[in-house]
Amino acid sequence: MNSILTIKDPKPLTSNPTEAETTVRDVVLSERLGYSKPADIRKLIKRHASALEAMGSLRQSGVMIEAGKGAKRQVTEYSLSRAQAAFIISKARTPEATNLSIVIAELFAMHSESKLAPVDCAAAAELDAIAARAKARAEVHALGPEGWAIVRSFKRSSRKRRKIGALPRR
Repeated sequence: MNSILTIKDPKPLTSNPTEAETTVRDVVLSERLGYSKPADIRKLIKRHASALEAMGSLRQSGVMIEAGKGAKRQVTEYSLSRAQAAFIISKARTPEATNLSIVIAELFAMHSESKLAPVDCAAAAELDAIAARAKARAEVHALGPEGWAIVRSFKRSSRKRRKIGALPRR
């Protein structure tokens, strides 16, 4: 996905050197998806926060911006993982997002037809972990609203957290 998002602009999306994985800043993703204001994509991120958190921590930080006639105010800026960025791309309703969603869908089709293979054991293990999390989320979804209530209460608990999307121990 990184190469797809850099077709128009040779600059990399962004990588925070203090974090272990590459992240995409919301303002950069907003620009690449054709939004005129970063606030538009932030509304989309807030609306889908629970789904994004199921893919990992939703990283956010306070950033000072200049608004109007020199007034400064703090806004929340998000840094999304690649999976979270792909999810937001699928929810955005811009021509650029539609184009990227088609590419993601084509890659998914290639994967499901076994035309893509992991390059090493670590990649194979990661694919297995993704499949396990998807299965756990499907089990929670099958429980209906009660299942989601269990997951929400588990996420708020002070106990040691397991991967989001996995059922809490009973």
